[in-house]
Amino acid sequence: MHHVSTRKIHVSLLALAAGTVVATASAPALAQNTEIVVTARKVEENLQDVPVAVTAFSGETFEEAGLSEFSDISRLTPNFDVRPRGTTGALFANLTIRGQTSGFLTLNADQAVGISINNAPITRGTSLFTNLFDIERIEVLKGPQGTLYGKNTTGGAVNVVTKGPELDEINGYGQFTYGSYDRTDAQLVANIPLVQDQLGIRLGAALTHRDGFGRGVGTGRELADDNEIFLRGSLLFEPSDTFSVRVNADYHDVDESISIFRSLRSAFLDLGFAVIPIALETTDPDFYAGSDFRAEAPFARSDEFNINATANLEIGDANLESITSYRKQNSLTLVQSAPSTSVTLGQNSDLFAQEIRLSGQTFDDRLTWQVGGFYSTESGEDIDNVGGFQTTAAKNEGWSLFTQNSFAITDQLKLTLGLRYTNEDREVRDISPVVTGLLQNSASFDAFSWLASLDFKPTDETLLYASVSRGFRSGAVDQDNLATIVNPEYVLNYELGLKADLLDNRVRFNSSVFYSDYTDIQRTAFDPDSIGATGVPTTVLRNAAEATIWGFEGELHVAPFDGLSFGATVGYTNAQFDEFLDFDAAGNQIDRTNEPLGGPEWQYSLNGRYEFYVSDSATLGIQANYFWIGEDVLAAPSVIAILAPGEGSVPSFGLLNGQIDLDVEQWGGLNIAVFGTNILDKEYYVGGVALGLFGGISNRIVGEPQQWGIRVTKGF
Repeated sequence: MHHVSTRKIHVSLLALAAGTVVATASAPALAQNTEIVVTARKVEENLQDVPVAVTAFSGETFEEAGLSEFSDISRLTPNFDVRPRGTTGALFANLTIRGQTSGFLTLNADQAVGISINNAPITRGTSLFTNLFDIERIEVLKGPQGTLYGKNTTGGAVNVVTKGPELDEINGYGQFTYGSYDRTDAQLVANIPLVQDQLGIRLGAALTHRDGFGRGVGTGRELADDNEIFLRGSLLFEPSDTFSVRVNADYHDVDESISIFRSLRSAFLDLGFAVIPIALETTDPDFYAGSDFRAEAPFARSDEFNINATANLEIGDANLESITSYRKQNSLTLVQSAPSTSVTLGQNSDLFAQEIRLSGQTFDDRLTWQVGGFYSTESGEDIDNVGGFQTTAAKNEGWSLFTQNSFAITDQLKLTLGLRYTNEDREVRDISPVVTGLLQNSASFDAFSWLASLDFKPTDETLLYASVSRGFRSGAVDQDNLATIVNPEYVLNYELGLKADLLDNRVRFNSSVFYSDYTDIQRTAFDPDSIGATGVPTTVLRNAAEATIWGFEGELHVAPFDGLSFGATVGYTNAQFDEFLDFDAAGNQIDRTNEPLGGPEWQYSLNGRYEFYVSDSATLGIQANYFWIGEDVLAAPSVIAILAPGEGSVPSFGLLNGQIDLDVEQWGGLNIAVFGTNILDKEYYVGGVALGLFGGISNRIVGEPQQWGIRVTKGF
């Protein structure tokens, strides 16, 4: 995407760590890899100098690859997977980095993958299957990031940075997209300096509409449509070279039907006086026909409001940074699997967070240091009618202190040490209309996270590093059984990495190998004490003893000559329980030692782009990218044994996307692109649920079919 031919773009936007080099609007990409600046360690650094496994790319690269949603980030990132979470369909996302999954939806527990937008934390995986627009860059950090990012990053962290105001010129763009299923998207962004070189504002709006590509087998109702409204504003104030404040605010509204669920088998509950269907097998030969039986329309709705402010003040050789954020979100989902059943899931929450960090360099810049503190408070309600109507209220409050310091022992050898202390209080109350047992419980947790890293640069173009780090996911009070206190989850991670720019920067190769030792890993499991007269158990959150995760990832980018670039990524993850005693749906104890934790073992991607002049002021770009991800196991062998072969997992799949775009500078920055997604029209699943209840339940969520479109972007 090229909004303005004369636009100013930070050098970090010009390349993908292992993918496409993005050209300026009037020239093909240079035949070398460009420096990429990231803030993975909370300070600006060249990606190739950061001793952390990071994949980073610009918003332009994201769009040129035919991608638009947050979930699409996984298509360019090895060992990163984003799937719909269980029965929630379009609203809730389950993020997995290196085999460690976020997993939990409710406010009483936390994810294993941290998310931040403009440095503001996003603690819940809601509304992540939504479109991104006006993005500066995206960074995915792999492995525990507890020192700088705090709790709940045992798998890693994802940073999304939106474009901010420019203070020296009026510019912006308008964009219109039309495509398959009456897809109609519109974006308008305006950058306006209010006081030259001191005060500016950037305003943006995005509307998304697409008809559903599926239908309900019971009603014929349209399923899997997409309707979104996104409003964003950013204000930047720089009265001097030593002080700046940036305020970002956005509102996001989603109102759509649910994803397409296909039930692979029927299941019935015997109440003694009646037998009711819990799930009915979807026998319609149309792959895009899903469960939809009742009069009320299944839906997925959410609205979010976010505001955050980042202030920077230079104090001598140090920089003081303050990040203040507030987030309010409401979501509700209705899912149907049979004429007699529907599932309603909802969540409302408010989150306030404050971080203060002081950083600088000393000892002739040999020591780079930062110290800081963090505070957050979150409160809200979860609504869940699975197994009976239940509403729980939760409050989480925590604070932490941290430091991270890098010392250059020599010009080539650097030692980094980091330490963080976290303290958190949690409270959960059952506020359901009819309740029994314990109505309220609370717990407090504290833990240390730390990092020790040694990196060596034998040449200016090569970095070798070794690190060991400790991270943790906070403990919890289980909302289904308030008497249960879940201990924190801990991980000790060992990592070796290589980053190299070769052949006059024409080849970039980054790779890492890791070994992670988990204790008290958190998972949901059946509670045998909850089996009543109906024989229907509930699931509870508990500690699953120990697990080991190891693997590797590699990213290659090659730019053999001007205009041509291609790349590849590969990730492998082996994740198994070392010890885990679980229960099946009948309350029998089963040993799940050596079973996989879930998540795909293998994934890879291939991409290429060629840009060339068609006139003195116009370039034509041709791009293709292919993404493949392996089988994802949904259930334990005890459940899979009940199901038919293959019903307990999501099969592997591969998708091909492509784009042809024309960029005309003399027409004021006009870009016309024709694109296709899932070009080979692959029928595939993106998630599902498999349970051993009622003789076995297995539902899968259908992925999007082949789609084509044209996108016109005009800069001003």
